[in-house]
Amino acid sequence: MATTSSHSLLSLLQAEHRVASQLLDILLSERDALRKSESDTITAMTAKKQPLTVQLEQLGRQREAILQSEGFSSGKDGLEAFIANQDITQQTQLNTVLEQLRITAAACRDNNQINGGIVNVNRQYLHRAMSVLRGRDTNITSYGPGGEYTSSVVRQPLLGRV
Repeated sequence: MATTSSHSLLSLLQAEHRVASQLLDILLSERDALRKSESDTITAMTAKKQPLTVQLEQLGRQREAILQSEGFSSGKDGLEAFIANQDITQQTQLNTVLEQLRITAAACRDNNQINGGIVNVNRQYLHRAMSVLRGRDTNITSYGPGGEYTSSVVRQPLLGRV
């Protein structure tokens, strides 16, 4: 029975790695689109990411179910204990795929954080531009009539002046 569970777990880990690799490819494409401000491509990438994340969650739940059915706890400790209880060939196969999955998952996490940072910076720029256009920018500094540096500039919405 453990051999069947081991093979099932190996297949699940391989599937998780395939899906995570697809997600990584999308995140890299998304970053390129963010840099180029290609809104249609960004929208398409967002739509492609959602089903992959759902699929990863489903595969993770299946992995946890296998571990629990074999009497192991869910999570990293249970997975490591399960692998340690397999023969050396199965241990090697499982550990190899698991390491590939961990590397890919870390790359997904890092790239997602970078993309989120790009989105956040772009949002801040947009917010600042809109504040300036509305005359609500509290950080505007300029020189006053006497040449002194001041932030007490008369603020009038630029949109109202046109």
